[in-house]
Amino acid sequence: MSAPKGDPTYIDDKEQHFIDVAKAVGRASTHPLVPGGCVIVRDREILGDGRSLLTDSKVEIDPVCYAIAGACKRGTPMTGAVIYTTRYPFSASIFQAHIMGIRKIVILAHEWEPYYKDEFRRAARLARELNIAIEPHFEDEDPRLSVNKHANRKIDKELYPDPDLEKPPIESIHDN
Repeated sequence: MSAPKGDPTYIDDKEQHFIDVAKAVGRASTHPLVPGGCVIVRDREILGDGRSLLTDSKVEIDPVCYAIAGACKRGTPMTGAVIYTTRYPFSASIFQAHIMGIRKIVILAHEWEPYYKDEFRRAARLARELNIAIEPHFEDEDPRLSVNKHANRKIDKELYPDPDLEKPPIESIHDN
């Protein structure tokens, strides 16, 4: 689809574009096991970005937390923004998003890291409680939901007559 006339900021597949940007930010992650990236977007403008960090003292910093903190440091208001991230956020990040007025988080769909499953469940419960939508973004189309391209395309004219032809009148059960 081409850009609507007069809108130079149009992005064809907005979710995929911002997930790609989050993946690019995540390449600078210092977490060796679970690198992650995040961008905060409002009106197709990136307000903040963050990456997952693992400090020398073995403290983990969530990319969503990093992005929110960076945007706050610059004084950027985030009400109505959307978070695009490659990792599931921690519960503290969900609460920060709530405080900043963010109501939607789009997450790159992937297998959860087993070590963090309890934390992710707490984050999901808190998001439901705070009315924050957490939506997965699938990069690959699920073949189970695609159109059957091998279906028999021959149409039986007896079962499906041409709709342009005049239809016979429908007999009413009250006509008897």
